[in-house]
Amino acid sequence: MKQTSTLKEFPFKTVLNLNLLAEYWEKSIRSGEIPAFAHGVLESLSQAPELRKPIEDISVLEKHRDLVNFLMGAVIPSAQTEEDLIAATIPFDFKSFYATKAFQKTIDFGKLSKTSKVDVPANEMVIGKTIHACMLILKHFYNVDVNFDRPILGTIRDPETGLDKIYKIEIGRQFISIVAKQPLKPIDPKVIKFLTEKIYDVDLWLQYIRPEDFEFNGFMIVKMFDVTEQEMISSIKFDLLEKNAVTKEESFAKIQHKLQSMFNMPEIRLGLAFFDLNNNIVLNSSGNSNNCWRTLARDRETGSVCGSFDGSIYEQSWEEKKYIIIEDLQSFPYKGSVEEALIKNGVRNILLAPLVDDGETIGMLEIASTFPGKLNSLNASKVENALPMFTAAAKRVKEELLTEVRALIQEECTNIHPAVQWRFFEAGSNLLNKRRRGEKAVLEEIVFKDVFPLYGLADVRNSSIERNLAIQQDLQQNLQMVKELLQKINQVRQLPILEEVTYKTDHHLTKLNQGLAAGDESTVLDFLKEEINPLLKHFEKEHDLNKLVNKYLGQLDSQFGVVYKRRKAFEESLSMINKMISSFLDEAEGAAQEMYPHYFEKYQTDGIEYTLYLGESLTRGHKFDQFYLKNFRLWQLMLMCEIDKRMDQLKPTLKNNLDITQLILVHDQPLSIRFRPDEKQFDVDGAYDIRYEIVKKRIDKAYIKDSGERLTQPGKIAIVYNHAKVEEEYIRYFDYLKTKGIITGKIEHLELEELPGANGLKALRIEVVKQKKSIVSHKEDIIRNIEEALSLQ
Repeated sequence: MKQTSTLKEFPFKTVLNLNLLAEYWEKSIRSGEIPAFAHGVLESLSQAPELRKPIEDISVLEKHRDLVNFLMGAVIPSAQTEEDLIAATIPFDFKSFYATKAFQKTIDFGKLSKTSKVDVPANEMVIGKTIHACMLILKHFYNVDVNFDRPILGTIRDPETGLDKIYKIEIGRQFISIVAKQPLKPIDPKVIKFLTEKIYDVDLWLQYIRPEDFEFNGFMIVKMFDVTEQEMISSIKFDLLEKNAVTKEESFAKIQHKLQSMFNMPEIRLGLAFFDLNNNIVLNSSGNSNNCWRTLARDRETGSVCGSFDGSIYEQSWEEKKYIIIEDLQSFPYKGSVEEALIKNGVRNILLAPLVDDGETIGMLEIASTFPGKLNSLNASKVENALPMFTAAAKRVKEELLTEVRALIQEECTNIHPAVQWRFFEAGSNLLNKRRRGEKAVLEEIVFKDVFPLYGLADVRNSSIERNLAIQQDLQQNLQMVKELLQKINQVRQLPILEEVTYKTDHHLTKLNQGLAAGDESTVLDFLKEEINPLLKHFEKEHDLNKLVNKYLGQLDSQFGVVYKRRKAFEESLSMINKMISSFLDEAEGAAQEMYPHYFEKYQTDGIEYTLYLGESLTRGHKFDQFYLKNFRLWQLMLMCEIDKRMDQLKPTLKNNLDITQLILVHDQPLSIRFRPDEKQFDVDGAYDIRYEIVKKRIDKAYIKDSGERLTQPGKIAIVYNHAKVEEEYIRYFDYLKTKGIITGKIEHLELEELPGANGLKALRIEVVKQKKSIVSHKEDIIRNIEEALSLQ
């Protein structure tokens, strides 16, 4: 379809002529369709013969204005003059000689060509008029019935407000005659078919229908119907199908302009926000300075959030899933921080519409005005038809944005604990928006202040000693097997190389018998790999030695190629212990999230150490007090007792006789934690708080003062602290656990030897009762036991 043309002006000659109208009156009067009193019209027409001729000078009409107005009553009834937009014009020309009062008040024909657009290629009105004229000629002279009666839509922009009005335009042609100025040339039917296929190729049309051959006489009836609301809604729906409809600034501004036109209110602003309830964050239509939600949620000058939406009109609309219209916020009796922020930003009148998807509110559409009362329940329904598309757009953008933010967080932070994921999503969304605006931004600092840490450690007792012993014994066995094999081979093949390798084997074996020193493992493994294995590979090919070599190889581990029996047993036992502790902690910690949301991290070495952080700054909308801290301290103590019990149950299934020791470090002052992007983890923040980290790293090696005894012992739980009030609190917990038969009545009060960077530490140590019954098996048990304990205090 051709989009442009060299055509600049309507090419056909047009002449105003009222002859067909006069003939209509004459026929109607003489046929009796019009009463006899109208016969005076015939006399008036006979006295104005110039009205039946082409009218070049418009003043002719003014001379007979009363008669012309009467005659036009047959075309435009006087009853329609106040409401309907109807005008009579020169054919294909924006020059009216008669129009309704409503038309004269609304439409300025003089400015129409400059301020209007029509739905034809390139919005060229002259193209539409020319094609229309050509089709009339085809129908009248060539008997080609081309359907060209589809509605014409014209958009007129108000130069003062900048708003658009859309009109459906209907053209009445019954008072037009077409004059052929010279004999017509035939047009081949194939050409006609080709023309109708190239409907907007006006230059092509004019090659076959030459403007100089035709003239249009008479007048046209132009009827215009305001369809702004329907067309704007349809256009907005179409716009919202675009991928970036609500995130791209120009697209969002275009939708806002259409809403302004639909309401005929140039001052209104559009806002759209979508919510991620899993992460408890508001995701704004990014990068849009006209976003009313951004104006509401953030102060224009500082950019800070204006406050909680609790109790606001937003929460009401959200919860009730219905429109909220406040016609005048200034006189609204229940103003909170949100409503005050709106007024501060110039909003007096607001319409809120929740975006509901499958019964769940996922976002909010808002339309705000600076004038009270202009948005009301009567015009609120105008946006109702478009709400599903706004909802779909919000859902699509939310999913796309969350995918981008997740990828960004994964890149910047790796995996994030669900409890603090909301803050990372908030920071990730901010970072994404800045980068979309072309800023060279990095992830903002993520700090949680005033949080209480709970640290615990379940360590495998003497794991390093047990591991080294297993390695030593495996290597000793391996070397002994090699020595015996070499001696047998030497009996069959007496070669000097065998004696030399046997000597080296014996040397390594003698050294290992004295103990496993640093580097011994790698030295022996290199010897087996680089000297023994190639040698045995050589003898494996000899028939009389093949069985000896294969017997040796059959006793080696298939994966590592060495004796790995005791080391494997140790690793399997260690793994079973860690798996038991880790899975139990995950299960219990997941249930504890329901008591109060918190951050939890654990690390696995030869045992499991974990840290739990509690505090209001880690959450959104969850008040924190000392009750929750006591709750979790007792919960942690009960978990340690349960781990000790489960270890007793696990020990008979272990291949190695391993045991665990447990320790709790109590820090009674709140601290701050900061996310370190380079290390992709949280660390304490501040010089004083770093002391806590130092103690954490060294406390498991602590000894009881003046005793030489390690603080941590199997079957016991040590609680390390440095303030008397902590001691009092835990003694109350011990009393409760004793009544439950979980611990013995013996409580050890201990002082610890000084550690590098930490001194003055004290400890309490209790012994767990050996029992078969589970202390806590389900989250309901945990919560019930804690509530019972706290009620006794």
